[in-house]
Amino acid sequence: MSELLEQVGRQMTPERISSLSRSLGADEDTVRNAVSAALPTLLGAVTRQADDPSQTAQLHHALERDHDGSLLDHLSGLFGSDDATQNAGVTSKTTAGGAILDHILGNKKERVEHGVSAASGLSMGQSTKLMMMLAPVLMGVLGQQRKSKGLSPDGLGEMLRQEKASVQQSADGGSMLGRMFDQDGDGDFDMIDVVKFGMGRFFGRK
Repeated sequence: MSELLEQVGRQMTPERISSLSRSLGADEDTVRNAVSAALPTLLGAVTRQADDPSQTAQLHHALERDHDGSLLDHLSGLFGSDDATQNAGVTSKTTAGGAILDHILGNKKERVEHGVSAASGLSMGQSTKLMMMLAPVLMGVLGQQRKSKGLSPDGLGEMLRQEKASVQQSADGGSMLGRMFDQDGDGDFDMIDVVKFGMGRFFGRK
């Protein structure tokens, strides 16, 4: 299993899924389906940054500047804790999630949000909100890895290439995400298989 997927999956505890459920106004099974579609897709998009050294350098700079992994200690606030003091410290991270999505998904952003919505049962608005909350989590995990391993831009690129290869070695993950990002146009993409892929890795379900 991809190391980054494993690290991100560890953040999706039952308590945090419950928090997301309350924040989104959706039942927990629907949220699990959505998370299972969104996280592998977001990671797939990030690993493609390694294809371009300039994009890898920009990502490294963003991680160094804004994402040191400390957010991972305060996810209850990001995911909708009732603690106003805690929420105040992470609201900007949710807002930043939109900018992260714009950067890593580009013109595929709306299509991915629609795919997550269709595959999970969330509305488009709920899907967008969920992905805005998950994007900083992924960046937090990446930033934690960069910091703990002392990764240079080249080192970050190598880690992303290894992650991409790990997903591609999966029986289905690589081909699914490849179709998602290589497909041109605005046609719908069936993310049901991505949900199954994520369910098996994050929640032990097939």
